[in-house]
Amino acid sequence: MKILNVQQIREADQYTIKNEPITSIDLMERASLKVVDWLVNKFSNKYEILVLAGSGNNGGDGLAIARMLSERDYTVTVFLVLGESGSNDFEENLSRLQSIKKVNISKDFDFNKSSDKTIFLDAIFGSGLSRPIEGDIANHIRKVNNSQGIKIAIDIPSGVFADKPSLGDAIYKADYTLSFQVPKLAFMMAENQPFIGHFEILDIGLSKEFIKNCVSDYSIFSLSNEIVSPLKVDSIAHKGIRGRATVIAGGYAKMGAAIIAAKGALHSGIGLLSVQVCQKCIDIIQNQIPEALILQDENEYVLGTYLEYQNQDVLVIGPAIGFAQKTSKLLEKILKTYKSQLILDADAITILAENRELLELLPEGTILTPHHGEFRRLVGNYSNNFEALMQLKSFCKHHKVVVVLKGKFSAVCDERGYISFNKTGNQGMAKGGSGDLLCGIIAGIAPRIKTPYETAKLAVYLHGLSGDISWKEYGDNFMTPSLMISNLKETFKLIEKETEY
Repeated sequence: MKILNVQQIREADQYTIKNEPITSIDLMERASLKVVDWLVNKFSNKYEILVLAGSGNNGGDGLAIARMLSERDYTVTVFLVLGESGSNDFEENLSRLQSIKKVNISKDFDFNKSSDKTIFLDAIFGSGLSRPIEGDIANHIRKVNNSQGIKIAIDIPSGVFADKPSLGDAIYKADYTLSFQVPKLAFMMAENQPFIGHFEILDIGLSKEFIKNCVSDYSIFSLSNEIVSPLKVDSIAHKGIRGRATVIAGGYAKMGAAIIAAKGALHSGIGLLSVQVCQKCIDIIQNQIPEALILQDENEYVLGTYLEYQNQDVLVIGPAIGFAQKTSKLLEKILKTYKSQLILDADAITILAENRELLELLPEGTILTPHHGEFRRLVGNYSNNFEALMQLKSFCKHHKVVVVLKGKFSAVCDERGYISFNKTGNQGMAKGGSGDLLCGIIAGIAPRIKTPYETAKLAVYLHGLSGDISWKEYGDNFMTPSLMISNLKETFKLIEKETEY
């Protein structure tokens, strides 16, 4: 699903109005009906609805929604935040609303009267807002945020800027955001999550042809047969077809990372798995992962021996490898000599950041999986996620690599600077070992998916989906990366069913 900017969405509106053809007021009616259908399916008419309407087209949406809800026997009050004059469609919808005389239209509201059966609908400002909200409207928004009830935003919460960082402290805090046709970049930003809540994209029939032809660097990943079909295992398959992967991870007293990464690869379908370990830790791998071949490092306590990796389809290096000089030299030699799919995580990324000359050795198509702290070490500080995306695109284009910037809606960027956001996953995954598992999943599917960008996108989706399955079963606190590994079986079953491959 493409993410479009505000200007592109406006142009999609105008193109649809001209070419469907449809009047702007009827397009607004169609959008409002979609919102009403969503509300009616989720909330009974025992809820009291308060619509906060601005004077633009977003306010026009709110007035149309109020009229339609009243026709379905909901108790509705409209609070005209900006007065009774505004855009043509606002005024037309106000006239329609006044004519039915079933809705209380007010210029004031006592927010102390709200309850858990109150629904606030924010239709004050739409996606065109570009300045902080001040004055009386800011006070109204603060009162709503502090009031009892369910908060829903139409299109985008008032105070959130669609395409850049938001400013000010008067921002509507929605539990749900109901947006139209395509998501907005603001929805993907971690700092906006307290305001966006759970977002839904409602199809209002904007021109699919126009949207298809829009150029955008941003999208949200979704499954397709084309993406997933390479994971299908042929009835005559052998282990070589599934690929060979080596995991270089862990050190003395840090073998958990190696075990999780290796099991992630094994349970994601790799054919032959090898794990490079220091001498003191061989028994751990043999006991925990009997399917793995052991690559014995000549060092007792750290990883530092360059072995023969050229027959390996995938090489993972980084989780808990430490920062010994021997380990840094091993990474350097791998960067210079290894020619197949390379995956760098955790300590390997920190070594790159501390030895910046190594960045120029990164093989094209390398997949890096930093969290924000590690990414800042690579590119320098940034103050918000919009700036992070600019840094991400620049880094990937300069080094011709794929980067998974982990977090809420993890961003996967390719060598050209295109970014795909991931919607699976949850807060229960915020535990040590989750990133190690992701590395393993990438390694497990890479030989069959083949292209680094598609591999990374699918792996992040699978990782998050396993997390979601685990969260439903175990909850935020009890779930662990090890339990996520066990739930990979359900993850793969689900994508097989969804894509019917």
